[in-house]
Order: sequence, then structure tokens, then C-alpha cells
Amino acid sequence: MDVQSLQRSAALLLCASGLLLTACKGDDQTAAKKAAASPAAVIVDNCSGTWPSYWQDPAQKFAPMWAGQEISNVPPADWSGPVFRLSDRYPRQPVDDKAAQKWRDGRFDALFTASTPAATKKQLAYEYGWLVMDYIQQGNVNRPGMEDWDVCSNSIRPWFSIPFQTYDAMSGREFTHGLTREAPVTFSTPAGNIDTTMWAVGFFNATAAYTLGTVWQQDGNAVIPQQDVSFHEGAVVGKPLFNTATEKQLPVLAHQPAWQANISDPSFCHCTPAEGNECTLIEESQQCPRSTTEWGPVRLLQFDFAVKDSRAPGTQWVFGTFVADGQRKADEADPWKRISLLGVMWGNDTPPAGGLAYDYPPDVKSKGFAEEVIFWDTVDELNKYGGDDVMKRMGHLGCNFRLNGPADNANSSCMSCHGTASVPDNNVTTPPLLSQFSGNITHECVTPDATDLNTGTDRSGAPANVKNGISFSAIDSIYFANVPAGKPFNMTVQTKDGPVNVMGDGVPDYGTQRSEWISLDYSLQLSISLTQWMQWQANADDPQEERIMMKEILRGE
Repeated sequence: MDVQSLQRSAALLLCASGLLLTACKGDDQTAAKKAAASPAAVIVDNCSGTWPSYWQDPAQKFAPMWAGQEISNVPPADWSGPVFRLSDRYPRQPVDDKAAQKWRDGRFDALFTASTPAATKKQLAYEYGWLVMDYIQQGNVNRPGMEDWDVCSNSIRPWFSIPFQTYDAMSGREFTHGLTREAPVTFSTPAGNIDTTMWAVGFFNATAAYTLGTVWQQDGNAVIPQQDVSFHEGAVVGKPLFNTATEKQLPVLAHQPAWQANISDPSFCHCTPAEGNECTLIEESQQCPRSTTEWGPVRLLQFDFAVKDSRAPGTQWVFGTFVADGQRKADEADPWKRISLLGVMWGNDTPPAGGLAYDYPPDVKSKGFAEEVIFWDTVDELNKYGGDDVMKRMGHLGCNFRLNGPADNANSSCMSCHGTASVPDNNVTTPPLLSQFSGNITHECVTPDATDLNTGTDRSGAPANVKNGISFSAIDSIYFANVPAGKPFNMTVQTKDGPVNVMGDGVPDYGTQRSEWISLDYSLQLSISLTQWMQWQANADDPQEERIMMKEILRGE
């Protein structure tokens, strides 16, 4: 089914139920004819109200999730600003929007061909990235009388949200724009280091949303995948990320879109538990309340995208990152175009056997990568505003300059993190996004000491040691592997004593004979939402004052 057919079908369904936003005059046949004749005029409301739109949403059957909490994330009585609604009326049959996806043209085949000259790859990557960005923004921004990124209705193509990023009190969606709290990020500036927080929201096109709909059901229940998940060709995900810094602190944020969101402490709120190692949800709500007035606006710093593209060898995914470029693009009329492409990647440039990621490939600034393109002028613009701590400048990129945005960890890459996306096991465990996020795993992207190859320093400057006999090269071979789309993330390495599961024997534990992780095909949002769902299911019968949301150490800490 293509997008126009989807709109026509939705018009029939929603006219019958009174949910079509345009006039539904006459019978269903008349409505269908109008939809077919002018599909762009049909604006379908894809927000069904099945799932909670934000943390502490009072209009949901899920309200018991926040029982006993301090309420700080609902619109005040005098609120006149936007209120986020979750777009969750997912397609129930596959959708292909190929006709509108210009990057699928055959001329982009060369982007993924090893023999293509570097200059040609750079031009193709630039065009590919902007075609995807234009596709994501069309009909979602600069609409008279409508909030930007209100994706409940779009006259060009439908877009959807992912449910259940609402259980965790620390990160749950805020009510104005549906932003979830992401990483604490410390940036180095000429005036010193500043502590900031990222807030982000993701959107899925109809192709991707069909796969979401196989998990998140229309009756408000989730079907936990028992087999590897694979998104269809042409699935697109867009994710703008906003930062709490000011324009004075980070000049690239000048002239960027800004939202007065309902956030907690801009420097990243931490919670101290009365007992144990983890705050209860009630404690988190008390110690990290949200406010639309106490804090300043959040500003667009980064805009990520992911595209399912079978031409990408090894992964079948293409990831890209745009960043704020407010100084150089101050004269651009459209505020959502005041961004520049930082890079495009479709593989991790995996080190050879026994090799290390910190220096492979060699001389990337002059020789480039085989499986990604970095736009060094954009890197230089970001770093121009940095201070003495090189790895905390906005243009730090990832391990050995692999693609990673300002919000991301210097030891990783876009694809090395997303490749870990897996269904949580019975212990609500998933592979750590970086090995650094587990206290008992050898760190990735380590430069070994010349005199002791079992110790070293990772790219962020943290000391590292070989743990459990897993060498630095062995852990790099896991985290910088090209994980095939829809295939399990591998956490087993070969040692002199045979294969070793770096997470320990019996992990994952799905309660079946399956010993491999169940893949979620590079969708960390799906993995995170399932984690929160499973925690809620496990906690629902517990006393509200004991409920906790166990979480992985966040990527910026």
C-alpha cells in the first residue's frame, strides 16, 4: 500500500467515525472520491488516544503508573500553549512511500560502492541527507495556525510517535511537545565547561509505523516480539534533539528553533534515593519536578535520521546527523533549515581481526572512510566555539572520528549504539549501548598503554582495563561490527579458551531455548519503550512507594 492509498482508506474509516478533520459531506463513497482526487487535502487525525501522550497524562487508563507521584507534568489551568498528543493510529498493512523518497533513485547506488571516488561520495551523501531531511520536514513545519511537529495530522504524508516513553519519571515525555529527557552533556567552551541536558522527540513514517503497530496494539496492549524484528525498505525515522544551553554559551544555537518545554533542571537533574541504589518513581518526581517557567527554552542542536536502505552493505541502514549552524546560516529564512549536515554513515568501518577502533581506519581526515562521509567544515564550525577539553567540544565526533553528534558519546558511533537494539529479556536486560555503560565489561575505543596492553585510556580520557580476559580488540570487534538488519547483536567473542559471552553465561534469559538477543533492527526507541512497558508490567502490583524504573547509565555520564 502506498501513502495515497493509506490516506484514502483512512478517510473512509475516519469519516465513518467522525474523526476526519476535513469536512465529511455525503456518503463514504463521496469521501473516498474526494480523497483520491486530492489526497493532499485529506488531513487524517492519527492520534487515537489509546496510549498516554506524556508522563503523568491524566486522561489515560494508565494513570495508575504515576499514583503517589508529585504531579508536575500536566498543563496548568491557565495554559494556552501546545499540548502534545501521541500519533498512534498505526497502519495495519505494509506501506511503501517510494514515489516520494527521491534518495532511492538509482544514481545513489554509487554512494554504497567501494570504488566510487571520494568527491563523488561526498556529493551524493550531501544530496541524500538533504533529500531525507526535506522528506521528514514536509508538512510538519511552517504550517499556518499549527504547531511545528504536531504530527497528529499532515496533509502530505502521515507520521507517527512511539508509545510508552512515559513510565520513567526522570525521562518521561513532557506535555508540550513530547520531548523525552536524554543524556547529560558537558560542553567545553572558552568560558569553561557547561553542564546541559538533551531533550528529544522521534517521528516514524508510515512504513516504519507499520512495524511499530505489530508491537503496540490498538487495544492498549503490547505484543513482545519473540522473533527478530525487521523494518521494511523505506522506513524513515527523524529525531530533532534540543539542548538547554543558551545562545551565548553555544553560539551555533543562535537563530535556531526554540521551545518553552516542560523540563527539569537544565544541567541534568539527579535523584538521591533514601534507600538502596535507585530512586523510586515517587522520589524522582519529587526531586526532579518539571516546569515551563523556571527554566529557559530548549534550542535545536542536532537532528538525526535513519533510513532502511537495502543498498547499504552489511547493515541495510543509513544514519545521518545534522547540527545547528546558526551563525553561518543566520540569513536562511526557514529556521528548520539553519542546520548543516555533519555526516552520513551506513557502516562502522570495522577494524580487521585483532585491530583496534581508535586508530582504524588510518588518516581518516585525509583519506576518508569506506562506509561513511564526514563534512569536516561542519566539524570545524562546531569546534570553533570549543574550549580546552577537546573531547567535550561539540564537534568531537565518535571513535576515531566516526559519525556521532554533539549529544553523543565520543567512544561510539551512531550505528554502534543503535546496533545494540534488542528486546529486553526476562530480567529487563538489554545489551549496553556502549561497553562503558556496564561496570564489568572491557571498554571500547581504547588506546592501550605502550608498556601494558591490558590498560589504556578511552577516547573520552577515562582509564580502562581489560576485564574478564576480553581484550580491547575483542570488544571493538563487537561494538564496531556491521550488524545485519534484523539480526541479533552479538555479545560473544572468541578467546584462547573458546567463546565467551561478555555479559555472562545465561544472558539473555528469554525463558526459552533461545540464546541470542532478539533484534529490534537498530530501533533503540523501540527497545527503550519496551523496557518501560515491561517494568510497568512487573511493577503494577507493587506498592506505589516501592516502584522503581531500573535504567542503564545514560550515554553522557
